[in-house]
Amino acid sequence: MMSPVFRGLMAGFTATLVISLILLLRLAAGIIPWYNPIEVMNLAAQDLLGTPDSQMLAWGIHFVVGTVVWGLLFTLLEPYLPGRTPTRRGLEFGVATWLVVMVTVFPLAGSGFFGLGFGLVAPLSMLIAHLVFGAVIGAVYGWGKDVV
Repeated sequence: MMSPVFRGLMAGFTATLVISLILLLRLAAGIIPWYNPIEVMNLAAQDLLGTPDSQMLAWGIHFVVGTVVWGLLFTLLEPYLPGRTPTRRGLEFGVATWLVVMVTVFPLAGSGFFGLGFGLVAPLSMLIAHLVFGAVIGAVYGWGKDVV
């Protein structure tokens, strides 16, 4: 059986990778090309941390937060989240992470609470992304319980 911490990190990385691939596919397809959450992360990091303008750094922060911060937090909270299955608990966690991002990252990037500076596309697309993130983190975390 894998340790819960390793499962959480593995689940967080996998979920971050999945939503990152969806984002890249969306941008490559030219779907809402003017809205790039990684650029929002870049602007927020510049404002909060004083980092240089760097897409690579923003991607790095995105993966560290998704893997380490959210992965470990899910590990700690999973037993207490509502839902009978790890995937359902992951969906609940995804909604919570969405709320955190909407009231912290987007305002720091200058696009207002819930990213409404971008219109409704920001909160709705980010909710979908975080639901996917939550479903994946929960499913992978639950799958890891069964692996020896």
